[in-house]
Amino acid sequence: MGNPFPVQIRPRLTRHSSRNNIYMKKIGVLSDTHLSRPTNDFKSTLEKYFSDVDMIIHAGDVTGILVHEFLSNWDLRAVAGNMDDYDLRAILPEKRIEEVTGKRIGIMHGKGPPFFVERAVVGEFTDVDIIIFGHTHIPSYTKKGNIYMINPGSYRSSRTMGILELGDEISFNFLEIG
Repeated sequence: MGNPFPVQIRPRLTRHSSRNNIYMKKIGVLSDTHLSRPTNDFKSTLEKYFSDVDMIIHAGDVTGILVHEFLSNWDLRAVAGNMDDYDLRAILPEKRIEEVTGKRIGIMHGKGPPFFVERAVVGEFTDVDIIIFGHTHIPSYTKKGNIYMINPGSYRSSRTMGILELGDEISFNFLEIG
């Protein structure tokens, strides 16, 4: 049976940067959606902001398998969060590393009190350029040593997501979603 939530996504494998004439990847980043099913608001928001991304990274707490199925309309790279249902935890890893344009991206939801999460996820990865995590619902973009730390916040709480652009440089911008 096919995806019950198909969307029209324009294929985007690469994009030229006019500044350096290099190939870049554009990645939609989100976490902590906390939805059991994709609402109309969620679907229209992702179609609006992520229509031209090369992939989506979800840092856990997708929560429902139907949301995962909707996100699978894109090239999805996701991890399990502490609130994900049994079906999701059966198919998603707790952490993963993806290599995109030569950059290594560690992805993990996180756990524990908000003020320890960043320190905990840093300890889970070696030899990465970027760590994307969630759990705290607090958007942040910092650099710890040589590692870019990205927490896109929460789709439901902080109403934030982000766009990560990778090429010769690393660029991340938050999206505030009304």
